[in-house]
Amino acid sequence: MVLTVLAVIVALAMLTVPIVLVRSLIRPPAQPAAEQAVSPVTDTNDPVAPSGRAELDPATRSDTEAAVVHDWPLLLHDEFDGDTLDTTFWHPYSGETTGGNGRHRPSNIAVSDGVMTITSRGRESAGMAWQPGQLYGRWEVRARTEVGTGYGAVILLWPDAEDFPKGGEIDFMEIPKPSRTESNFVLHYGRNNSQVGTSVQGDFTEWHNYAVEWTPDHVAGFIDGQEIFRSTDKAQIPPRPMHLAIQQDIGPYGKDWIPPLDETSPAQVQLHLDWVRIYGL
Repeated sequence: MVLTVLAVIVALAMLTVPIVLVRSLIRPPAQPAAEQAVSPVTDTNDPVAPSGRAELDPATRSDTEAAVVHDWPLLLHDEFDGDTLDTTFWHPYSGETTGGNGRHRPSNIAVSDGVMTITSRGRESAGMAWQPGQLYGRWEVRARTEVGTGYGAVILLWPDAEDFPKGGEIDFMEIPKPSRTESNFVLHYGRNNSQVGTSVQGDFTEWHNYAVEWTPDHVAGFIDGQEIFRSTDKAQIPPRPMHLAIQQDIGPYGKDWIPPLDETSPAQVQLHLDWVRIYGL
């Protein structure tokens, strides 16, 4: 009788494990390819150029991982070691690009030689979301872009509840200009899509590590392990779980944000990712 009571107590205790931890550590079952296409992240408000400026220290190594430096525990990752996209977590887009100037198609995503590539050509592009998301953590991505008018690469966190702008948005790598010499960090918040952020000068056709750190009391951005942005304003911190999204949009979008395609636009422009790593608190 005593053993039976103890077994019941242990079973009840196990049921109290926070669901958020279970979602972070257990891989969901793979879905059929036909069910994996999702709509792209669509920001319905024109972006605002960040008012701040940040400078990168030239001595900073381009392979510095900010999360490793700060001892964040690794939860999930993708090194793109296979020859196809791992759809256990990744959900390719199928729908209009932001601004409605083209279409995202899963066929424009490829994986080979340890690199995932999104290819944009003409009015076609691609993007993908990592699901499920989580409440708080750190996301770090190693990526590089290609020069080309009319396409803008963005790596961001988007609310699971699809309640932008109230649910927030964190663009921790946004490179809309053709020269790829400026990367923007933009934090969206509030009912009116208020925005704060910073821009960093550099050669973003080279490999860099982009990271965002999101906790109950701050949002911080990093490039190559160097902090470029921080907000501790509670009104600016996203209130609910978010997930990683990676896409390349087609211009024109916003006032002087992503310019339209023109005679200088290459036949194709690619966004390359070496790896993605997701950390917990």
